[in-house]
Amino acid sequence: MILEVAEAIGVDYGRWVHLYQSNFFEDIFPEDNTRFSNVTFTNEIDRDRDLSLMHMRERMFREVRYGAAVFIGGMGGLIDEYELFRKQQPRAKVVPVISTGGAALEVARAAGAEDRDLVEDRDYVALFHRHLDISVREKRYARPENQPAAVSDRYWRPGDRQ
Repeated sequence: MILEVAEAIGVDYGRWVHLYQSNFFEDIFPEDNTRFSNVTFTNEIDRDRDLSLMHMRERMFREVRYGAAVFIGGMGGLIDEYELFRKQQPRAKVVPVISTGGAALEVARAAGAEDRDLVEDRDYVALFHRHLDISVREKRYARPENQPAAVSDRYWRPGDRQ
């Protein structure tokens, strides 16, 4: 989904999105993984799902300093992710998109998020602009028109030669 949205709006996802995935799930990785050049695969731990996920999350939050985290939908693991994020990134903003339901509702309760627009607004672009303090004028580094959209290792990044 992330790749499709990025391609549709011409955003260089390689600059704005980095994915982490646990090798515990290697047998069921989505086919789209082959189209991403910005994935960190983390080790499987003792063939244990929960340990492997905890390892992935710990790396994800240790290796990157975040200004914010957006929590959308999700299942039970999302609240674990939220709690670890709060512990390792205490100054970062938390934006639970409550309108998507799922575990994001629990994250909203834990974070004390009461903004009505998080519940009601389904214009997610506008929602992110407001809650993440992103100017609508911010340059997004779209691909030049002559770059192919389906070749992940050829996406343009600021500083690349044309």
